[in-house]
Amino acid sequence: MGLLFVVCVLFWLVLSGHYTPLYIGLGLVSAAVVTWLNRRDEIVSHVVRALPGLVRYTPWLLWQIVQSNLQVARLVLDPFLPIDPVVVRVRTGMRQDLAVATLANSITLTPGTVTVDLVDGELVIHALTPATAAAVAEGEMARRVARVYGEAAP
Repeated sequence: MGLLFVVCVLFWLVLSGHYTPLYIGLGLVSAAVVTWLNRRDEIVSHVVRALPGLVRYTPWLLWQIVQSNLQVARLVLDPFLPIDPVVVRVRTGMRQDLAVATLANSITLTPGTVTVDLVDGELVIHALTPATAAAVAEGEMARRVARVYGEAAP
């Protein structure tokens, strides 16, 4: 919980932009209240522990989103519209719900793919093309998300 307190104080200071004793005191009190309210909330502690990994993962994810946007634009603008939708199931192998949710949301954020369901530990994914489905099934995104949360790579 000490790490959560420190992160909250730093977050307060960065967002407030004021460094007078009053604001610093208010930040400390606010961080203490948030830490106390979340003392039993495991998700917050998981996110705080995963924060360094998320900081490394986010630029990679943003680059994947840009690349996917360009691929989808190319597909849509192609006069033959070479879209061949596919539904695939991908086993995550992850134990933490937060890791699975991060993977599912990352897939959905990437244009051309949508996570439709989670069935028996497998994500059901709709993809615009077989190549896109193959890229998801290859598992680079899943390996990166697993690394963020300290999970075994799928």
